[in-house]
Amino acid sequence: MKRRKFIKASLTVGAALAVPDFLTKLMGQPSASYVASPASAVPSPTLPWQREISLREAAKSVVFENTLNPKNPLPDSGEYFTGPSMSVNNLKMRTTIWGTPDRITISLNKNNVWDRRLNVRSLSAPTLQEITEGVFSPANKDAVGIDTRPGAITLRPYHYGYLRKEGGSYDPYRQPYEYPFPCMKPVGQIIFGIDPLAGADAPQATQSCADGVVKLQAAKDGVKADLEYVLGMTNNIYAIRGNFTGISAPVWLRLYRHCDTAHMGYMSADGKTYTRKGTEADSAFNGPIEPPTSGKKGRYFWIRQKFPAEKTFPNGFEYVLMGVIATPGKIDLKTVENEAGLGTPPPEAKIAAASGAAATATFTPEGDGKLEAFVTIVTTMDGSDLLALAKEHLTKAEAGGFDGIAQENAQWWNHFYDQRENGRVFHGTTSGDCSDDIRAIYRSYTESHGGGTKTDMRQFECSASYAFPERDVQLWTSAPCYNEIFTTSRFVRNWADSEDMWKQLAWHWMAAGKDNARDMFSLPGMFITHGYLPPVKPDKYVHTTITLEFCLGTMAQIIKPAWDEWDYGGDANMLRNECYPLMREMAIFYAAYAKKGDDGYYHIIPSMEEERWGWYPKFARNKDVTSSLCMFRWALNKAADAAELLGLDTDLRGHWREVAAQIVPYPTWKMPDGLEFAGQPNVEPRRLSDDHFGEPAMYPTLLADEINLDSLQEQKDMMLRTVQSLRTAGVSGATALLLGVQPDMTGNRRRRNEDAEMLLNSRSGRIHLFPVVSQTEEVAFRNFQSRGGFLVSACKNADGVYHVEIQARRDGQCQLMNPWPGKPVIIRETEKNEPVSFEMDKTGSECMVFSTLAGSRYSVAPNHTV
Repeated sequence: MKRRKFIKASLTVGAALAVPDFLTKLMGQPSASYVASPASAVPSPTLPWQREISLREAAKSVVFENTLNPKNPLPDSGEYFTGPSMSVNNLKMRTTIWGTPDRITISLNKNNVWDRRLNVRSLSAPTLQEITEGVFSPANKDAVGIDTRPGAITLRPYHYGYLRKEGGSYDPYRQPYEYPFPCMKPVGQIIFGIDPLAGADAPQATQSCADGVVKLQAAKDGVKADLEYVLGMTNNIYAIRGNFTGISAPVWLRLYRHCDTAHMGYMSADGKTYTRKGTEADSAFNGPIEPPTSGKKGRYFWIRQKFPAEKTFPNGFEYVLMGVIATPGKIDLKTVENEAGLGTPPPEAKIAAASGAAATATFTPEGDGKLEAFVTIVTTMDGSDLLALAKEHLTKAEAGGFDGIAQENAQWWNHFYDQRENGRVFHGTTSGDCSDDIRAIYRSYTESHGGGTKTDMRQFECSASYAFPERDVQLWTSAPCYNEIFTTSRFVRNWADSEDMWKQLAWHWMAAGKDNARDMFSLPGMFITHGYLPPVKPDKYVHTTITLEFCLGTMAQIIKPAWDEWDYGGDANMLRNECYPLMREMAIFYAAYAKKGDDGYYHIIPSMEEERWGWYPKFARNKDVTSSLCMFRWALNKAADAAELLGLDTDLRGHWREVAAQIVPYPTWKMPDGLEFAGQPNVEPRRLSDDHFGEPAMYPTLLADEINLDSLQEQKDMMLRTVQSLRTAGVSGATALLLGVQPDMTGNRRRRNEDAEMLLNSRSGRIHLFPVVSQTEEVAFRNFQSRGGFLVSACKNADGVYHVEIQARRDGQCQLMNPWPGKPVIIRETEKNEPVSFEMDKTGSECMVFSTLAGSRYSVAPNHTV
């Protein structure tokens, strides 16, 4: 290797350019910014964040639009199974607006409204010893793990249980029956009845990105209703305002909840008779939910629902949905229970036909034709006297009125957009308008797995993108899937706040995870892996799918967002208090689970590909799976790095590094074009049309950051051949992107607005600017995050990069690839305007390494004096 040398030079400082005061305060930066001249020495263009309007200003003119759908409440936003109806969400509620013009309906979900009963079999699991005895039993010598039933076009498992030594498979959670709980439950409906508008054309609804206010106008034959809705971002209050023209007949506002239908899968509709074999034995916990009730007092009207008692809420979890008409006038309140036809019927036939409870306020518009109403939801988590709490919330809402709720929302969104100025993307170089995607930013406060809300498992909250309104039986028990957590790009984008649900989940379940490691494996540490952990008291680990629980790399996926929060954000307190305790317990388990073989390598047996193959005799297709190998190595090395930085666990970290260094090499497969990575040893890589979209062979790049832009070309070529061969995988585009190749976004599960690593990639530890951007593209970003805890801002136009600034948030070394390959560079500490010494790697990588101090900013530019 050639000797490296230090280069010192000077930089001509450009004129200071002003930054808006509120952004200066927000970002903790001085108002001056130094603009480096491009290599051509032409005058620098104005920096995009000095040219374009702010996000909060841009949001005022951006709306979502959707036509009111008469029949289907499925939301139009979310990662999976989107539908036709407008989503109107806040931090804790996912709602949709739909229905006919004469029955405009809001369907409500709240992320802590759950039936939390547990199948008692979910509290125990077979031990690893029992699983091993089953796969080595002669009775299972011909067992096939994948689904081979007629019509199956997949490598997914045939079953999700395990093989018993007596022969055959057994799934304790689905035999004799997989109960439809624990499960998120619908809160109910808010229905606005305007009888004269029956048969009117479906109105167009708009939702403002500035304050969340939804507006629509329905009209027919001179009759017109202008309606506005706003859901308070933090107070869970729906405010409704109507302005009616040509309507003298009463209008009405109804709160409705149907009688739950989930028990009808194994019981009669009246809940008195068991209709499915094997379920009567579980009568102690599997009965029907009691019907909803309704009530009224004074001006207030409500419905309430109580769920069965269980360990988390021994007296039963309950909620109240309460409303009030704030406009003076003649109001008639009526309550009904156990009657059918009260609500807006959804596509679910059982729910549409169910009886239910309703509380209805009928109002006759006076001369000005105006109406204002408020609806709130309170739950057992809010206190004991739900009616009193609901009235208190509504009284406060009435005092501020509809405009008060909208103003509170505007303030919340202004603060949020100011926060999102960090991580903002700019396109083009001339327009003063906002060129970033306001609609994507509007929804960026939540991780897509979280179902459009901010969940906190520690507060018994949980949701998923596939948990929908008007469903008594939710897909995958309403909880997010844990084996597709590809979130690093969001940390690069500086959207780290959207990913805290994962560390909250891991902390909530850590103690139970330790018990699980001991009880199931007789090992130390903790074991939290694939499953659908519900928002319940974590005194005992909850099992839901034994087969997928052996996708052993999943625990590292769950905890990786906590590591990325530290690694990209640079907060040492976060590392010490929130991240390392999780990393430590994970590493202890992984190091104990991996076993050294006669070949000198550590092996991971058994292990399972993500949602593929199932159990095979003698673990024939359950060993050394690539996703487990790479995530074990990642977890052990990163835990050791953290321990070393914190000065902790000297003996442990030495052992972790030893195991990581000797994990068996990745399996490969010889293809006509050369070697490719395989999912497991001795199994040819292939994909079928119904397979899970993830591809374990790509995880060394996608998740473990191991094969990256700075890897040996041989390794990158092998991974790119793998991508090309398995291009139908939903992660193939993202994997190619991380290796510097413009991905084919067709069928890619990642959204383009989240592909921040097209603009900045630092997975190797080196900062690469614009690695997957065409030479002529004009694009910039401000305060993206990189590994090492750096804030990075950069701009490029058709002539090349013209601005680079890096802010350190902890002491350390910055590794930056030369933005002007082949040209000399100067680095200055901008506050002091002094050049900074750096080490230049002359081996061909052109990586500049320089020491940084926390809080200091550094400008990087071509050095025209050399």
